[in-house]
Amino acid sequence: MMDQALTVQDQISIEAPLSKVWEILIAPKYVRQWDELPSDFGDYYLELGRVIDWSGRSRLTVTAHEPNALLQLSLYVEKWEQSPAAYDIAYTYRLSEDENGVLLQVEIGDFAVLPDGQSYYDASVEFAKTALEKIKNLAENRL
Repeated sequence: MMDQALTVQDQISIEAPLSKVWEILIAPKYVRQWDELPSDFGDYYLELGRVIDWSGRSRLTVTAHEPNALLQLSLYVEKWEQSPAAYDIAYTYRLSEDENGVLLQVEIGDFAVLPDGQSYYDASVEFAKTALEKIKNLAENRL
């Protein structure tokens, strides 16, 4: 077990209404523009208990959902040997209002429990940065 936590943390300020940023986090037409969804995922909003399943590879389950405040998706990857109870790896998005509009914070991890945790961590650093930029652009430019 590694001592160092492998948790990605990043944030971005967005000049847009809170409700607009929340919509971009949970509406599939927007999610597809800043993250991957399986090709067979229908037009389902991300609500508590919703499962996004990449058959035979991985799945995300919405485990926390507080409108305009918090969205958490817990990750399960089939090739990881531990049972899902052995780790708690999630994508957590927190929204709060700041002087410019909205502060969006993302936390991904903790990958320290995985044998190849560092590579997941490195990829997630890149994902967080890219996703936050895309969400910001969607919210501010109404693309």
